[in-house]
Amino acid sequence: MPSASTPPATQQIPLTCSGHTRPVVQLAFSNFISGNRYMLISACKDGKPILREGPTGDWLGTFLGHKGAVWSAMLNADTSRAVTASADYTA
Repeated sequence: MPSASTPPATQQIPLTCSGHTRPVVQLAFSNFISGNRYMLISACKDGKPILREGPTGDWLGTFLGHKGAVWSAMLNADTSRAVTASADYTA
């Protein structure tokens, strides 16, 4: 039995999304762009960020070009631009 000062053990379970071949490390959601419509972008260890329709998760596009894991991805307010940060030291 753990002592009162020992925090309980936690388990991390890798998140995978359809279209990715490695675990997803970040999901970023856009602002609402029209009505209840929004988008999300996934950063993944496979090096291929994917843009998706928010409510359905439907694939909209894949960003190619990174040679390493993508650790972070963000969309601007109107979803006209995306930025990524990768283990290959490119953005």
